[in-house]
Formats: sequence, structure tokens, C-alpha cells
Amino acid sequence: MRTTTEKLRKLTSNETSKWLEKTKWRVANEKWLDKSAKIALTILRVIREKNISQKNLAEMLKISPQQINKILKGQENLTLETISKIEIVLGIVLSETPMFQTTFQSIPIKEYTIPKYRETVNIINLVPYRQMQEPISCVVSNDDILKRKTA
Repeated sequence: MRTTTEKLRKLTSNETSKWLEKTKWRVANEKWLDKSAKIALTILRVIREKNISQKNLAEMLKISPQQINKILKGQENLTLETISKIEIVLGIVLSETPMFQTTFQSIPIKEYTIPKYRETVNIINLVPYRQMQEPISCVVSNDDILKRKTA
């Protein structure tokens, strides 16, 4: 009769587990794996909606069905070329890069009291940096109206 130890040895593999290496790899590649999974889910949803099989999609993209399978598992590091081909074939947008955008630094403006007025002028909005390129000066006219002084 076998002992418990003998039974365990028979069931266990002689190879060491690589779960730690795989976990470290997943953590190190988390960003693109997340994007790849989202792309895979989008592709799956679209091909189901359009009744396209994985085999047909592979033919349309001129790649192997095995490659489609890898893509749809969400663990394939897709190239921009592959993403573009999929977008064209399925008529969808998978990855969108914003056109040139500028971010303007905002400068807070303090509250000022203008002596010739009964009320306080509260300037609470943030003025975009691009509007602060030149100093703005104001004058109070004879009729107590605040006017922007022009150069």
C-alpha cells in the first residue's frame, strides 16, 4: 500500500512552477495588457454584432486564425499597424490619439475693492494663461464705469 507521501510525489510535477515569474511579468506589463484586453472585448462585441466569425476576420485581415485567437485573448501586444487594419476592416475606432492640444496654465486672480464703487468687484474666474500675455489695466471713467485701458 502506498503512503501519502508517495501519492503526493506522483501527483506533483518535477518542474518548478513559474507562477511568480508570470505574476511579475503581468504586473510589469499591466498598462498595455489592460488596453489589449479592452481592445479584445471591443473586437469580440463588434464581430458578434456583425456576425463575423474569427476565421472570417482572420481572412479579412490576412492573418492566421491563431493570431486572431491571440488578439482576442487580450494578451497580445498589438502594433499600430494591426490596430489600424482591424479598425478599417470592422469600421470602428479602437485607439484614438488626440490632436495637438495645448494646456494653458491658469493664474488665480485676487479680489479687489474699487473705492469709487459701492460694491466689491469679485474676480473669481481663472483667466487662461494665454489671456495673461499682456498686462490688463483698467481705469474708472468720470461716470463711474470701469473700462479697460487700451494701449
